Order: sequence, then structure tokens, then C-alpha cells
Amino acid sequence: MFKAIKIINKKRLDNPKINDEEGKHVTNPKLIKQTITEHFQSKFRDEDYEDIEPFQGEPRPLSKIITSNEVRECINKLNNGRAPGKDNICNEYLKHAPPVIDEQIANIFNKTFESHKHLGINEGLLITIPKPGKPKGPPSNLRPITLLNSVQKVLSTIVLNRIRPRVEKYISNSQSGFRPNRSTSDVVWAHRWITAKVNIRGIDMSAAFDTINRIKLLEILRDIIDEDKLCIIRFLLSETTIDVKINGANDPMPFTTNIGTPQGDSLSPVLFIVYLEHALRDIRPVQNDKQEPVPAEIIYADNIDFIGKKDADVNSIEKTLKTHCLKVNVDKTEHTSVRKDSEDWKTMKKVGSLLGSKEDIEHRKHLSKIAFNKLTNIWNSGNKTKQKTKIKLYNSLVKSVLLYNCGTWALTKTDEDRLDSFH
Repeated sequence: MFKAIKIINKKRLDNPKINDEEGKHVTNPKLIKQTITEHFQSKFRDEDYEDIEPFQGEPRPLSKIITSNEVRECINKLNNGRAPGKDNICNEYLKHAPPVIDEQIANIFNKTFESHKHLGINEGLLITIPKPGKPKGPPSNLRPITLLNSVQKVLSTIVLNRIRPRVEKYISNSQSGFRPNRSTSDVVWAHRWITAKVNIRGIDMSAAFDTINRIKLLEILRDIIDEDKLCIIRFLLSETTIDVKINGANDPMPFTTNIGTPQGDSLSPVLFIVYLEHALRDIRPVQNDKQEPVPAEIIYADNIDFIGKKDADVNSIEKTLKTHCLKVNVDKTEHTSVRKDSEDWKTMKKVGSLLGSKEDIEHRKHLSKIAFNKLTNIWNSGNKTKQKTKIKLYNSLVKSVLLYNCGTWALTKTDEDRLDSFH
């Protein structure tokens, strides 16, 4: 059922519209691929950065070998319906494979580190989609999406499970992104909890995941995790390549990346928040005022809000983050003053929610109407679609939009009645 809805709403992925240096539209698939490749190669590779070697020291087995049970557990966590990487192996293939496949994958992983054997699994397939609201033509207005090999995702999830306890101890409580039992609700609730007169300085970082210095990341991790886990992460960050996928241009044109974390698996975002935490530890001594009763930061992934009676020093923050190869988009930084005698802050949006409860409820109603109207053909299909199916679709695709972060709302009885009537 949901697959059918996905197919109905799916847009055809055509080749992106690209202009050459003279502003003329490029139609040749090979030239499109070459132009996009050159653009993203300049973003994901820096000749001033050192490439990471996949192995360090003499070959040796892992102190804690990878087991077939670990492999199976991580395979089961892979999402269905995702596009495969260059290996063309869908996640579903691994999920329905016999147990012997789990044993073979575990043996391959273990032999890789025991004998320093190159696997070639760190190859990404890059597709692009246009950034919303941006003019078509410049490659800079394309958003890259990297499709990773399924086997690489399995190894990434294995090492993520192993490093999670140590990472959780390292990251501050102000970070809510990519952590168990944390969500955007924590961020919205924390903002609504603030009732005193404070300043909120929202810092926007440019392509934060794509600017990480991998050598520096490994140095940070060395103080957090043991050599076994560091060895696996080093392997996953080494010899990473990207090949742009363009219809009609089948000749491979891969390039090696040495900047950022390879996005597309569950490990990369966690590595990013570890890297960001290290940078924030250099910022906090300058920005924090110990006498203030509010949290100094509210963070979700790379969205950082500095809270204080005084406005945060953006220039100081920018300089510190720059030493960690993180770039601040100064034009997109936001400043909001929260006061009891002002209502303006209630319309400020954080992680998809407006900070004022009543304002957010009206915003959610509007978005849920849009979601509802997208499925008009389903609602008007009569007996072709069962009532039970319609209700299931409504709960999953409309009601979920209406009640996003509803746990953070402060509702009166009147608000509840109005919401129930709308529903």
C-alpha cells in the first residue's frame, strides 16, 4: 500500500539542468557528468589535506572479532526501499539471505583487518537533486546524495554499535541529534522552557558534514575509543570514491574524496557530532556565563543555538570553528530576543516547529491540509480503496504531520477541543 502511494507521488529523476561557463544549457550527458564531477570534486577533495591510509601498523586480527550475529543484527537495521550503491545490492537482498551469508560477510571483514586486504567497498554513487528555490543551471544549486554500498553500511553500523557507549559519554547533553531516545522535541521543549529575557543566536554552518578534517577526526576519536574500533573507522574513511550518476553517461568518472564524512550510513552523523563537540569545547569557555540559569546551548545535529543574557560573539565562534575546518554561514545566522513582554519570538521556527504553541498548532494545521489534499484521489476513490486503508493512510501521512512535536505543546481545554474538531 505505502509502496503504491510512493510510486504515485514519485517524481521522475531526470538529468539535472546544467549551464556552461557562458550560461548556455548543456545537453550532452557526458558534459553534464564532467561538469558536476568537477564541481563536487572541488568540494569533497582538497590537495592540501592528507589522504588517510586504510591500515596502520602491522597486520593483526581484531581483538574482538566481528561475529555473524553482529552482521545479522546490523543487516536487519537497514531500511527497505533504498536505492543501492555501485554494488547494485539492495538492502532487501541481504535481509532475506541465508545465515551462511552472514558468516561469509563476517569472515571477509575479519580477514580484511587481519591481512590488510583492500575490499573496495568505500565507493559512492552520487546523484543530485535541485535545491528548492534556487535557479537551475549552476552546479552549486544542486544537492548531492551519495548512495553507499550495502556491505559498507553493515560495517559502519557494526562499529557504531561498538562505539556508542563511549560516544554518549563524550557528547554534551545539549546535543539532541542522532542520539538514542532524543529527538527534535527535546530542542523545541528546551526553547519553550526559556521564559527569562535571553538572546538566542542561531548559527548556520555551510555543508558542515562535508568539511570535516578526517585526520583531525581520527585524532579526536583516539582519546575516546580503543584501537580496534579506531582501526575500523580509519578503514571506512580511507580510499573513498564518488562517481556521479547521469543518465546516458555510463563511462565511470570516479574521484577520490578526503574531506568530510561519507554520508549515507548511520555512522557518519555520529562521527560528525563527536567532531562538533570537540569544537564546542573550545567555544564554551569564552561564551558561557556560569551565573545564567539557562542552558548555554541547544543543539540538534549542526543546528546550534547559543543562549545567554548577552548575544553570542559570532566572530569569535566563527574563528574557533574555522580552526576545526567548519564554516559559519554568517548571512544565515539568526538573532532572537526572548522577552515576556514580546510575542515576536513565538513565530521563530526551530527544527520544523514554531516556538509559540498556538502559532505552531496553526502552522501544523496548514501543513496537514496540504498533506491531505495531496491524496485527494485516494479519498475520492470510493470503494476502490477500502475504508480501513484510507484510515491507515490518513494516520500515517496526514495525522503524523498535524501532530509533529505535539508533546511540546501547552494546550488549554479549548485548544484541545479545537484541535479535535479540526482532526
